[in-house]
Amino acid sequence: MACAISSALVALPLSAIACSTVIVGKDVSKTGEILIGHNEDNGGRIFNPQYWVPPAKHKAGEMITYEPTAAKIPQVRETLGFYWSQTLDPNGSSFSDGFVNEAGVVIVSNACSNIFDKDQKLKDGGIGYGIRRLMAERAHSAREAIDIAIDLLGKYGYFSEGRTYTVADKNEAWQIAIHKGNTWVARRVKDNEVIYIPNNFMMDKVDATDTENVIVSPGLIERSIKNGRYKPATPGVYNDFNFREAVQPAEQRAAGYNFGRNQVAWKYITGKKITDPEQFPYSFTPDKKFGVEDVKNILRLHEPEIGDDDGWYHHLGFGPCRVTTHESVVFELNDIPALITSYRALARPCETPYIPFYPLAKPGKDLSFMDAATATKEHFNARDNRFDYHAEWASATFINNANALEFQRDDRDDNFDIVEDLEEKWAGEQQGIRQQALAAMKVSPEHAEAILHRYNVAKLAEARGAIQANLDKIAPHKIVVMADSIDPKSSKEVKIVLLSDEKLDATKIDQKKTYAGVGRSSLTTSGVMSDLTQPTSFTATDVDGDGKADMVMTFAQKDLARFMMPGAVFDTYLYTREGGDRITAFDTVRIQGQTNRKYSSKERGHDR
Repeated sequence: MACAISSALVALPLSAIACSTVIVGKDVSKTGEILIGHNEDNGGRIFNPQYWVPPAKHKAGEMITYEPTAAKIPQVRETLGFYWSQTLDPNGSSFSDGFVNEAGVVIVSNACSNIFDKDQKLKDGGIGYGIRRLMAERAHSAREAIDIAIDLLGKYGYFSEGRTYTVADKNEAWQIAIHKGNTWVARRVKDNEVIYIPNNFMMDKVDATDTENVIVSPGLIERSIKNGRYKPATPGVYNDFNFREAVQPAEQRAAGYNFGRNQVAWKYITGKKITDPEQFPYSFTPDKKFGVEDVKNILRLHEPEIGDDDGWYHHLGFGPCRVTTHESVVFELNDIPALITSYRALARPCETPYIPFYPLAKPGKDLSFMDAATATKEHFNARDNRFDYHAEWASATFINNANALEFQRDDRDDNFDIVEDLEEKWAGEQQGIRQQALAAMKVSPEHAEAILHRYNVAKLAEARGAIQANLDKIAPHKIVVMADSIDPKSSKEVKIVLLSDEKLDATKIDQKKTYAGVGRSSLTTSGVMSDLTQPTSFTATDVDGDGKADMVMTFAQKDLARFMMPGAVFDTYLYTREGGDRITAFDTVRIQGQTNRKYSSKERGHDR
């Protein structure tokens, strides 16, 4: 079975094998608060800026437009302020963004595609992105968020194949599993449950007679009985309705990109290795309590065999943490929304520290690539130069580090020692910073927010400094792309120089194991090193005049620019070896031309 799964996955784009969510009920939480963890996975040129969107008043008759092909939706008169983690994608991203609003409602989601009944009626193009965004703008509780989603689904229908949204507040967490059209089940997560979900519907038997905690879309049970996908144990009593069997084929749960992470996550949660995909539970009641560290650990999980081959570290990995994981977050809910604590990794979490911050105290400016209003306006039509590499953006440090560690696997242990030291130190600070903010709230909420905002900025700077120092140590060598720009359609030559230094004789690199191209975090294919290009020639000469011969490598421009987006400045990587050492270095170069993008309402491959 494993061999068959591995073979079948070779042709899958990496963006199709992604997101994970963990929920810990407050009765089984070490903090006594609900915990929500989420890995966001997307392949390609993805950035993840963070914004604060202030509350707003709107004019009567105002209409909202998100995807150009989706329904226009009437706006309400007043909307809440919210923290917004955006997935900035060249083609627009309907299904990836995360939110925490000022009422204390947290929103994340998982794609659950490959459904039975894909031909469903929609009104005016249906709704996609609007579900998450409008819950963030309007919901004062998790339960109200579910009502908002149900209302929108009934009016417009969902245009994506399927998705499970997780919403939580200080009192409770809910999940709404949505099938294309107006088909769904919403269920309140019990306080004594732990839930894990990858990219398949996990909601199995639900008690549809428990109308306080379970809501089933009209007609779903009757249709499921009629088409033979549900047979109640007692006719007319629907307390054992299996949603996932009714709407999605079993092979989606057996698929390797779901099976692998289901297996390692549920083993961590239950202590048992489950080999039958139909036995993966929807929820579990543990006999111990789970803390923030446990949720981080689950989101960082890999299969035991990861890294055994000679390629990139995550090449064969289908655990919760994988090559396409571009950010990870743990939310610790709180009775006071301002004190909701987030721990966010700005790249793959196994290589990156979870930086503590308070979402409602607003992110630092170096996490926001533009202002929130512009980001909203450009979400589905961002300009090509929005995807330029910017060293000053805070996330760049962590992405660069992840790109290096993905190849330089011998440096991973030392890197994680640094990560653990940072996280241990930060964990010891949380009680003190919360107490300080609580005291300040008695005088001025604005003063408390300022304290927490300064903390957000300081912790990001501390993490960035530590990771950059480590990156300077493990990847000190430099390359220069000998061109201001390259033509992705041209066979003409472009040269890259690897500079010799005190520790490196660049002329001695292994020419047969030298590759260049897009950074690992932007790669969209199956992820083997040979997806990049190799030099057509090597020449040893002193380029920088320091008396040391450098290595000049020649590439075809179109090969070097493969997977790079026209119109953007790209961080262009060289991966090579000298003796027993792996070497990673990068420079930037503009890719000529412009994209010819056109948004489509088809399933986009995001929020997997």
